[in-house]
Amino acid sequence: MLSKLGFQGVEIPGSLQLNPYTVSREDRIKLKELVESYGLKIVASNVIYPRGLQHTSNDESTRMKSIEYTWRLAEAAAEVNCGILVWGSSHARNIPPDIPVDVARERNLAVLREASRAGEEYGVVFAIEPLSKRESNFINSVLEAYEIAESIGSDYLMVLADVRHMIREEDSVLDSLRAVAKRLIHIHIADENMRVPGRGVIDFSKIFRTLNEIGYRGYLSIEARLGEKPFEELSFTKNYIEDSYRRSLLL
Repeated sequence: MLSKLGFQGVEIPGSLQLNPYTVSREDRIKLKELVESYGLKIVASNVIYPRGLQHTSNDESTRMKSIEYTWRLAEAAAEVNCGILVWGSSHARNIPPDIPVDVARERNLAVLREASRAGEEYGVVFAIEPLSKRESNFINSVLEAYEIAESIGSDYLMVLADVRHMIREEDSVLDSLRAVAKRLIHIHIADENMRVPGRGVIDFSKIFRTLNEIGYRGYLSIEARLGEKPFEELSFTKNYIEDSYRRSLLL
């Protein structure tokens, strides 16, 4: 479907399709070759941490498993030419009520520091994804993600902007995009109702205008519910996105 409609790539769930503990290197290479056979590329991977990993755990061995997995996942991503790993996975980074916030924050940052080192080793960028407060209690805005990435100071630790989460957490989506432009490497798009762009109320032409202003040249990854007619939804939203982009040039 993606190939027929003229999309450029696909974003895959890392915990299912790149997981170094459950997916063999042979199967990962087969996936890469399959995607490329349709003229596409694996541009990013999200949902990268499987259930059971918890960065903030009081158990040191559990925390070390998160770090080991992060390194091995970076290697697996490099094998399939996946350049961006989305550091989201709320279950892995959330702060339990029995752990002090400052302690849990430092434990999350320890994983991010290791992610930046692994990224540099294998040529893969980790993109911090802010999530709404409905889903996570750690890093809810792109400004928070930006400040953390800046504090670590690695070119292999950048920021992802998810429009659906931003409209819930940012005072101004457009101003926030401008503020984090220096580290903005990947974008998730969906309408406010989790359907594809164009099936809700968000005016994406204004967002595209701002992305042009800040010189964003990364991918726009549709992260939305496609329903029972995925080809029709993807065709509709591709036309809507292209039309919105054209309108953005006139604003």
